[in-house]
Amino acid sequence: MTSHFGVLAAESSHPGSRRLSRVAFSESRIPLTQLRGRVPVKTSRRLVAVVALAALAGMAGCTKIADDKPNAPTSSTEVTDGGTLTIAAASAPVDWNPLSAAGDTTGQRQQQWPFYPHPFLTNPDTTVVLNKALLESAEVVSTDPMKVEYKIQPKAVWSDGTPITGKDFEYTQAVQDPKKCAECKAAFTEGYSLITSVDTSADGKTVTMTYSQPFAQWQALFNYILPAHVAASYGNLATSFNDGFGKNVPKFSGGPYLVKEYQDGVSMTMVKNPKWYGEPAHLDTINTRYIAGQGAQITALQNGEIDLAYQNPTVDTVNQVKAMNNMTVLLGSTLTYFHLGMKTTGDVMSDPALRKAISTGLNLDDMRKRTVGQFAPDQPTSKSSVYVPGQKVGGIPAYRENTDELNIGKGDTKAALDILQKAGYKITDGKLILPDGKPLRDLKMLTLSTDVLRMELAQITQSQLKPLGITVTIDAADGARYSPALRAGSFDIMATGTALDLGSLSLQQWYGTKAARSFGYSSPEADRLFAAAATELDPQKQIDLMNEIDRTLMSDGVVLPLFASPQMAAYPSKFGNIFINPSKYGTTMNIEQWGLRK
Repeated sequence: MTSHFGVLAAESSHPGSRRLSRVAFSESRIPLTQLRGRVPVKTSRRLVAVVALAALAGMAGCTKIADDKPNAPTSSTEVTDGGTLTIAAASAPVDWNPLSAAGDTTGQRQQQWPFYPHPFLTNPDTTVVLNKALLESAEVVSTDPMKVEYKIQPKAVWSDGTPITGKDFEYTQAVQDPKKCAECKAAFTEGYSLITSVDTSADGKTVTMTYSQPFAQWQALFNYILPAHVAASYGNLATSFNDGFGKNVPKFSGGPYLVKEYQDGVSMTMVKNPKWYGEPAHLDTINTRYIAGQGAQITALQNGEIDLAYQNPTVDTVNQVKAMNNMTVLLGSTLTYFHLGMKTTGDVMSDPALRKAISTGLNLDDMRKRTVGQFAPDQPTSKSSVYVPGQKVGGIPAYRENTDELNIGKGDTKAALDILQKAGYKITDGKLILPDGKPLRDLKMLTLSTDVLRMELAQITQSQLKPLGITVTIDAADGARYSPALRAGSFDIMATGTALDLGSLSLQQWYGTKAARSFGYSSPEADRLFAAAATELDPQKQIDLMNEIDRTLMSDGVVLPLFASPQMAAYPSKFGNIFINPSKYGTTMNIEQWGLRK
């Protein structure tokens, strides 16, 4: 699925959460190396902690960013009430239901985040925290059977004054449970289908979910809560979910802003929700302008047509915004990471020895240095496909350098050739010959033609595999063909991005037996580990299981991690409290805190 604020998160469509503890960096002309520090800020209701992501990233380019001296970082986050801000988005929503298969894309979720209640929120250090504006508490109150109890704040209401209650949770669960609504075109049913009952207290403000089995990622559920009373006006479950919420611009809000005006494909205007139950929002009006293309958005920022560009960076775009006066430029890593993937079925890719040789012969650190390392040399190479560097689960460090343990991704051509020779392969006149004596056919690498980074990764893969006698042809697909080709498994090798917001479920959709995405991979051991990780509630045990999954997948030559996906926010320095969100829900996560600096 395509991100409407950038192209690097194209395949990511996982539920996430909302609150950010943030850090404000200095104005324009900040060297990238200076963006890695921790800067104290004044806390407000939604600034729970101050953590700066250490990893910085961006697309590769022809020139390096100038090493300018930084301005002094500011610790002030005080803003005034009033004012207007305009943000750019690459395209308008095609479906107004953020939980539907068509509406659950990165860009559409970011645009609609301000209209919905969200139980949990994500910090810059990837930890998940309770949204205290909506909930007094949310916790597992029983493990056999598993029960989760939510206590809703008494003042939490929809924009028409209707209280937010357990009925809203009940409706949101039902439309994502195929047993209750087989016709509902939900993007995500895992977890919801395990809920056997939803019980609400007499006052509607305490709701208890009972599960048929433990579900480790329960905090990722109900990331958008739909209003049951509005649904009732649309019809039955399927009609309300598919058509009512999908086709209608929302006239309601359970968040800090609501839609005042929408011009299809042109713009959307949001104003404060007068019934917002959290701390009051600051900006009076927030406009979204639909501008396709990263370069066009930066030009609009330069011309003063927009105030905020939130996108995946390139060297060129970073250089452009750094050259603008009085501009804040933030860069950071996200929970979406880039990786290479290989088919495990077919005439040649079904041979694990060939995949193992490819994994051994490729040099992943060289790929990083020649792409994001062009202007962010401190951006680390990921050595795990299940956690990004520095990630914690339950406060416990989760990231492990599993590629080093398996001795893959280091560009060891000799070891790769030894693997092939032992499996019966040989090289004749620079061409790899199969054990049956036939030349290896060209391997097809699928990539997105409009994505500079992915195209460069494909070209580097081409050159790195040549010493193994492997010829790689690049299938540069446009946006319309790329996702269908990926899902159909029309490739031998590919480069893409995956969000890790949902732990084992983020990976199971790719690598589980009969997974929706067509790697053709099937491993009883991986399936066993997926099932165990999905039901493990203890953080340390879950971390251990996830790292076992990682080593299993990489040992089988299915996935090779590259680096965390980068993000950039650029805006005039007169604005404050705008930050990068590492989850898939984007910068609007703390939109009510945005404002004009005092």
